[in-house]
Amino acid sequence: MLLALKAFSTTSCFETLRPYAAGCCASGLYEARLAARHMGGHVAVYSPAYRADELTELLEFAHHIDFNSIPQWQRFRSQCLSHPRVQSGELQLGLRINPCYSTGHTPLYDPCIPGSRLGIPANELEGVDLSGISGLHFHTLCEQGAQELIDTFRAFEKSFGALLASPRIKYLNMGGGHWITKPNYDRQALIDLVKEIKECYKVEVYLEPGEAWCVHTGVLKAMVLDIFDSLGYRHAILDVSASAHMPDVLEMPYRPDVYAVRPAGEACGTPALQLPAESYAAAAEPGELPHTYRLGAPTCLAGDVIGDYSFHTPLAVGDELLFDDMTHYTIVKTTHFNGVPHPSVQLLQENGTLRTVCALQYADFEHRLG
Repeated sequence: MLLALKAFSTTSCFETLRPYAAGCCASGLYEARLAARHMGGHVAVYSPAYRADELTELLEFAHHIDFNSIPQWQRFRSQCLSHPRVQSGELQLGLRINPCYSTGHTPLYDPCIPGSRLGIPANELEGVDLSGISGLHFHTLCEQGAQELIDTFRAFEKSFGALLASPRIKYLNMGGGHWITKPNYDRQALIDLVKEIKECYKVEVYLEPGEAWCVHTGVLKAMVLDIFDSLGYRHAILDVSASAHMPDVLEMPYRPDVYAVRPAGEACGTPALQLPAESYAAAAEPGELPHTYRLGAPTCLAGDVIGDYSFHTPLAVGDELLFDDMTHYTIVKTTHFNGVPHPSVQLLQENGTLRTVCALQYADFEHRLG
């Protein structure tokens, strides 16, 4: 099991994850450096394309480097095969393939849609010299269960089974998108599939979950800045932004669960995360509860709206809201759009105290702009 840094890369939490992770998968040089420096263990790297200088550095410390296209492999083949770490077997080289079998529901996150640039279809491998390749990699899932993985592997096996059975292939990476930690995930089916692959094809099997490592482990705290009526909606403007702080709300699209904090943590002098459970009131779909609001951001983007939610009691300026499940694909994707400030990153300790591990200020915004 590898931690997908593209989903979560807060290094202050790596000590907690390290006992369960064999290492990390990285989407390029910077994530790979982060993995080697802070997590250790296995560093698997895949990118749709590598720059020559990036690859030269990756050859010095990565353990798997997977290529996305035949031209990239052919361009760098001699350089890779002549490297001492490749010759010793310390570094293995692979290809990302495309099984052309789609199970996804959102085209933006589906690598198997027509015209996809991610992975090599079977017909592109015909007649290609694959000597030096020792691994195959596919990544087609997004927030899906074991059955979708099984179905995808069967499709992969139909097109690439003979290659997988070749003695030169030493590992199979089945990518990420596995909701392994969800209560209804069929973990035994996953175990059975991995055992079958290892026994049948004599390869090491890697999985790269990202979201599954940290699902429902963090919240984003927001404050109500303004409330007004306009064009048939009651708007609540918050000090957080979907575009800047939780872009999956717009891209997926994804609807987070929201809780009103009663009384507001700022008002009672107690941090929201330290309040008892009865202090949180879950919001609902619009119209289900007496008071409905459109939760929006303090940016100029017209569509920077988190969603329509209803509450038991009216919201007021200064109230606190908590957005649940805000660990994965949030901190790693934040932007400084409109100069919106970023929230601090805090860890809730076992003794109930909060420890700030990152507090971004104006200087960080200015520095990024050169």
